[in-house]
Amino acid sequence: MTDPNEAAASAPPRPPTIRDVAREAAVSKSLVSLVFNGGENVSEERRLRVLHAADRLGYRPNLVAQSLSAGRRDFVAILVSNLHNPLFAEIVGAAKAQLAEAGRRTMIVSAQVDDGGGSAMLDQDNIAMLRDLRPSGLITVGTIPGFAELTELAATIPTVVASAIDATPDVVATVRSDDNAGVDLVIAHLVGQGIKRIALVGGEGGTVSASRATAFTRAIARRGLEAGSWVESADFTEAGARRAVERMLAEGRLPEAIIAVNDLSAVGVISALESAGVAVPAGCRVAGYDDTSLAAIPRISLTSVDPGNRRIGRDAATALLTALDADAPDRGLEVLIEPRLVVRGSSTVS
Repeated sequence: MTDPNEAAASAPPRPPTIRDVAREAAVSKSLVSLVFNGGENVSEERRLRVLHAADRLGYRPNLVAQSLSAGRRDFVAILVSNLHNPLFAEIVGAAKAQLAEAGRRTMIVSAQVDDGGGSAMLDQDNIAMLRDLRPSGLITVGTIPGFAELTELAATIPTVVASAIDATPDVVATVRSDDNAGVDLVIAHLVGQGIKRIALVGGEGGTVSASRATAFTRAIARRGLEAGSWVESADFTEAGARRAVERMLAEGRLPEAIIAVNDLSAVGVISALESAGVAVPAGCRVAGYDDTSLAAIPRISLTSVDPGNRRIGRDAATALLTALDADAPDRGLEVLIEPRLVVRGSSTVS
């Protein structure tokens, strides 16, 4: 039989509470609460006594509980569509830094969950949590499945969309790359090398993918290359891009160059080509979009459109801060960030 005293000794120590701090500082619990909630009617001597007691005990206030009990909403939620895409990490990091400079705390939440069949769906549990926590503002990052279900949140919480097109009428601002300009940069780069047969792998999986496919079709038409170029349907994923390339190879429709709708898709494109014995770039040139950390890996060396990820994050945070400071914030602002092309080994032949 286990000795109760031994069990108690082996149990993890209980974290200190507000009552422990009050006892240590020889003050009331309400005074401790007043100190940590920024109350002004506290003498400096008693404030320091409470802070020193908390420091000795290792006490840290529950910031979310403070916010809810005080009726304040002093933190911003960042809802990220896909935690696996390094693109979004750059945007979130820049937004978080900008918000921190303004004294805003942030909470990062995933928007997607697997539906059990390999497809993404809106994580209803996390959306319900956001409704309960009532953040002061919301930044969504990337294309979010079922975005229309965020209508209620956007109507009550100032919301900014970053690196996506989806929006509701109440969204304060949308900050994203200029897809028309970005796709045109890649095509101009390829055409400048004499390439005439180009396929874009994408068009499915969300509005950004569809937007880049439309930009591709227009840019190809402007150059009179419609006869030998096309959109090969695929979503944003590496697996989807691999299947699209395998389909083209099986049907004998390999183009001179492939533009992938994003960098993850480009990795799938390169993998499928090399598995079939097609060298990149000698047998087929490849370019991506987003210029994530994947693109710069020497083994991949991917030519990619840099959409200005950090600027997207900063501008999204700035737009939200402006809305939070306004009595009646404007709605529907669209900010397009000018992209640039980063040329690497995947699209050039020496």
